[in-house]
Amino acid sequence: MIASSLVLRKREPWGRFLIKMALVAAAIFAVGAAFTSRFHFGIDSQQIRCFYDHRFFLVDRKDHDMHRGEIYAFSSRGLAPFFDDGTQVVKILVALPGDHVEVTETGDVKVNGETLAKGLHWAEALGRHVSDFAGNTILPEGAYWFMGETPESFDSRYWGSVNEEQIIGRAYPIL
Repeated sequence: MIASSLVLRKREPWGRFLIKMALVAAAIFAVGAAFTSRFHFGIDSQQIRCFYDHRFFLVDRKDHDMHRGEIYAFSSRGLAPFFDDGTQVVKILVALPGDHVEVTETGDVKVNGETLAKGLHWAEALGRHVSDFAGNTILPEGAYWFMGETPESFDSRYWGSVNEEQIIGRAYPIL
């Protein structure tokens, strides 16, 4: 004969259960609030994007430690007609304060003598000639030069540097 033991558990009182659930909900809320105070999500909804493979970004608002080659979000200023002031823009940091940036008469973009891009895709759409964007500068303290991955990226080669106070934080591609 096989003996079977059935263990019956006594139900927890409702009051005790509700207290536990309230504590779990409060903990979840606290973690969520801490996360959203530092991070937010960015979505590139443009049809012509500046990144080949990324559309969604996690932006760390507390990380303002600037490193060449990393991706950052900043608040747009004077980027009409493509972006209204205050629009969050995500690009790659390609030049730091003290770097020499040159845009040639033919639209080549050079940082410290290294060619990073060729051509100015949007010059005609902006009603300007490629040579109108030509110039060179040494970036002053608090100025950063950003570019996208694609030739169609509307970036610093059209509007110049981004000021330090416009930086929102480091952005991490997630999809």
